Amino acid sequence: MVNLSTSGATALRFPGGASLQLSTTPRLSRSTLGQLPSSVRRPALDMAALRPGILHLGCGAFHRAHQAVFTQRAMEAVAHFEAPSWGIVAASLMSPTTRDALRRQDGLYTVLERGREGTRAEVVGSLHEILFAPEDSAALLARFADPAIQIVTLTVTSSGYCIDPASGRLCPEHDGILRDLNAPVPSTAPGILVRGLAAARKAGRRPPVVISCDNMPGNGRMLRQVAMDYAALYDDSLASWIGQSVQFPCSMVDRIVPATTEVDLADAAALLGPSDAAPVSGEPFLQWVIEKFDGPRPYWEAAGAEFVPDVAPWEASKLRLLNGRHMAIAYLGALEGLETVSDFVEDPVFASYVLRFMLREQRPTMPPSKHDIGAYAHQLLERWRNPDIAHQLSRIGRNGSEKLQPRLLASIRDNLMAGRPVPCTMLAVAAWICCMSGQAGAAEPVQMQDPVAEHMRDLGRSAGNDPKRLTSLFLEMEDVFGTELPRLKPFRDELAQAVGMLQRHGPRAAIAALIGS
Repeated sequence: MVNLSTSGATALRFPGGASLQLSTTPRLSRSTLGQLPSSVRRPALDMAALRPGILHLGCGAFHRAHQAVFTQRAMEAVAHFEAPSWGIVAASLMSPTTRDALRRQDGLYTVLERGREGTRAEVVGSLHEILFAPEDSAALLARFADPAIQIVTLTVTSSGYCIDPASGRLCPEHDGILRDLNAPVPSTAPGILVRGLAAARKAGRRPPVVISCDNMPGNGRMLRQVAMDYAALYDDSLASWIGQSVQFPCSMVDRIVPATTEVDLADAAALLGPSDAAPVSGEPFLQWVIEKFDGPRPYWEAAGAEFVPDVAPWEASKLRLLNGRHMAIAYLGALEGLETVSDFVEDPVFASYVLRFMLREQRPTMPPSKHDIGAYAHQLLERWRNPDIAHQLSRIGRNGSEKLQPRLLASIRDNLMAGRPVPCTMLAVAAWICCMSGQAGAAEPVQMQDPVAEHMRDLGRSAGNDPKRLTSLFLEMEDVFGTELPRLKPFRDELAQAVGMLQRHGPRAAIAALIGS
C-alpha cells in the first residue's frame, strides 16, 4: 500500500515507459510527531484535548512565528493544572494556500529559529482550526458568537485596516469597504470584525477582547475607532455598543520574520525528517507588550509577554527605532543594489549611519521611559546583523506611502519643532522618493510594492532629473506628507538637497559626507 498523502516522491514504471510519481516521505502531522528527532522541540500539549479560545484574523508567517508561539508556551506552562483551552482559530483573508497546507498537517508547522549558534526547530501545535475567510465565512462568523472565543487578535498589516491616512479613521470610500457594504459576506478585516461582533451581540454573549498586533501607533485605539466607523455606516446602535462594550487594548509586537523560502522548506525537512509544507523562520528575539485588560486570557507571561498600563514607551521605541530605521535601510539599501538588512548593516559606513539615525535623531523624540535606549539601539544593530535571517529590503520597503508618516515624518516634525537637525531622517525620506519615483540617478530604478506606486512613477516621469521639482511634486501628496511639513521652507529645501545628493552621488557617498560633517 502506498501512502498518497505524503510528500516525498518515487517513480513507478509502467510498460511503454510511463511513470507515476508517488510520495514516500511522511508529512508532518500528529501521527508523525513521535518520529521527530529529540533535538526538535514539539508541543507539550494533549493535542486531542485542545479547545479553541482565540480567533485570529490574518494567518500569515508573523502570526505563526509570534502569537501562536506565545500561546503554545502559555498553554504548556499550565498543562498540569488545566486543559489546553486557548487553541487558535486562524483565518487567512487573502489566499487559501496556508489553510490548505496546514489542514493536511493537522494544523502543525515548524518555526525555524535562526541564530548565530545555528538553527533550531520547534513544532507549533496551538492552531486548533484554520479557515479561509472567503470560503469559510459562515464558520468564521459563527466563531465570534461562540462563548469559548474570549480573544480576537489581528495581524493584517496597516493597509488591512482601510484607514484614511489624513484622518486616521476608516476610509468610507475605500474600494474594499464599498464592496463590503454591498455584499452579503464581508471581505475586509474591519468588515469581518464588525460583522462578527454583531453576531456576538445578537447571541447575547460577552464580547471578545480585540487585540491588534500590527505595527501602528495606538493600534488598539485606532482599531476601536475603525470598528465604530464601519458599524456606523449601517447601524448606529451597533457602533455605540462596540464603543461601550468591547475592549481594544494596544499592543507592541517584535520579531523579525522573513518570508518563507525554498531554503526554509529544505531546512525544515532536514531537521524534522517528515516534510513540512508551511514552515516559518524567525530570529531568536521575541517580544510582546500588551496593555492590561479585563477577562480571561492565556498565561502569555510564561513565554515572556509583558502586561503594562501603557504600551506607548515600547511602541515609540519600536516604531521609531526599529520600524523607522527599517524604512531607511530598505530604500537606501535598494538604491545601493543591496538585497537584505544584514547586507546593509554589515557595511561599516551604513552601520554608522544606522546608529547616528537612532541615537541622535530618533531618541530625542521619544517619551521618557525606563528603557535604556542606547542599549536597545545597539541590540537592534546586532539583531539586524544576523546573516541567517534574510530580511528582504523589497519586503520591508513595501507600502511605504502608508508608513512614512508614523515612522519617519513624525520624528522629523518633532525634531524641527525643537530646533534639532535631521539629516539622517531626511536622507531616508529622500531615498524613498528616489526609489518610488524611478528617478534614482545612476542607480537602477527600484520597484517597490505600494498602493500608489504608479502615481509616484508618473510624478517621477513628470519631474525628470530635477530634484527640486521632484520633491515639490511629492510634497503635494497630502495623504502622505500632510499639510504642516510641506509649508516649512527649510524642510522643502533640505529634502530637495538630499534627493539631489542621492541622484548625483548615490547612498554611500551621501552617507559618508553626512557622517563626516
